[in-house]
Amino acid sequence: MHAKGARIDELPALWDGFMRLVRPGLDLSAFGANVMNLPPDYATKSHDESPSGQEELYVCLAGSGTVLLDDDGTELPLDAEQLAAVGPGVARTLRSGSDGLRVLIIGGVPGQAYSPQEWSSHGE
Repeated sequence: MHAKGARIDELPALWDGFMRLVRPGLDLSAFGANVMNLPPDYATKSHDESPSGQEELYVCLAGSGTVLLDDDGTELPLDAEQLAAVGPGVARTLRSGSDGLRVLIIGGVPGQAYSPQEWSSHGE
């Protein structure tokens, strides 16, 4: 058994700190985890996880926002009381509110051992 802690801002970073790599920062191997720091009133590019097969859980750590499901316009709120899960084939966009959004994203492929994507293994 191992145990390790870290401040979010000290985890390996991508894109000038926009993304913090939790999995390599804490030596996790069972699932993927990252923290995204979205500035106020920001929207990410739409994406789905069809190529990886991952389902993702979104947990708000600070601020607020939504997960917009691009196919039908459904908005899943993210705040201190609400979280969201999205399957691999569902296109989604993350949007922050006026106070920005820090969101923990946890992913894995149902029924399979975790296999990290290359981009998520090293910071800048």
